[in-house]
Amino acid sequence: MSLLTLLADAAVELGFAAPSAIFTSTDPTVKLLRVIASKEGKDLARRFDWQILQKEGTFTTVAAETQVAAVTTTFSDFGHIVNGSMWDRTESRQVRGPLTPDGWQQKKAATAQITVGHYFRIRGGALLFFSTPPAGNTIYFEYIGTKWCQSSALVAQTDWAADADTALIDEEIIRLGVVWRYRKAKGFDYGEDFRTYEMALADVFGPDAGRSTVDMTGVDMDLGLGVNLAEGSWSL
Repeated sequence: MSLLTLLADAAVELGFAAPSAIFTSTDPTVKLLRVIASKEGKDLARRFDWQILQKEGTFTTVAAETQVAAVTTTFSDFGHIVNGSMWDRTESRQVRGPLTPDGWQQKKAATAQITVGHYFRIRGGALLFFSTPPAGNTIYFEYIGTKWCQSSALVAQTDWAADADTALIDEEIIRLGVVWRYRKAKGFDYGEDFRTYEMALADVFGPDAGRSTVDMTGVDMDLGLGVNLAEGSWSL
């Protein structure tokens, strides 16, 4: 479904005539629908771990806290790391994280450390490790990209750029999102539209997400003396 078709369907549902063009239109309603469709696509890509947007990243450790100085420029269209996906293939162990700012500072402040494996966080665009790893370890992880739509030539993009563009993530969810967001923007009642959107999103994203886990890496399980215990994940 092209952007033109998607917004034409949304317009009809909202009680308007289907537009014949999007990017060349001077109609304020069509312009607003395009802006809303852009916001909806970006929000969906950021909120969820869509399988179609997953990519693999790798780097070699250095003997320092900062492992990757600029994550977003080092890895193509980096959005966020998939929870629980970072592994040290040299030591065959998981790199746990991301730590919260509180959890990171707690570990840094501990006076006695018995650390099994390593932890990570992203701060200021840099990927940091605690404790400092040896140089030369190979790290792999998966992340969600930011390019959630594509051109008619199948070139991935971070936003709509032409009427013929198509979404990589679920188009029906985007359409439903456009409908409730438009009504909200105009001050109309959007409660039922939002409920329909949320139910459809749950139906679509449930199977796309795969098996959910509760990741305990954000919970610091250090003992009072600063002894770091191994953490893990529990299936729901």
